[in-house]
Amino acid sequence: PGTLMFEQWHTATHLRRTVDWQDHVGDIVEIRSNDSVVRRGIVEEEMPDGSGLWLAADAADRRAYFHKDLGCALWI
Repeated sequence: PGTLMFEQWHTATHLRRTVDWQDHVGDIVEIRSNDSVVRRGIVEEEMPDGSGLWLAADAADRRAYFHKDLGCALWI
């Protein structure tokens, strides 16, 4: 009680698109392509130059890398 589930908290009203793919380790994010959600998760690691990031593994998905120049958009 009193704690929101990830899906309840993680609604479109809380998100904004960003072009900055750095300094988000630990943040809950969405990766989108053509306005469709590809993956939701927690940023585990980032490339030093901000070119991409890894989302941590969870119950449904393995750890995954996303590169911003491959058409992905980052929503935080």
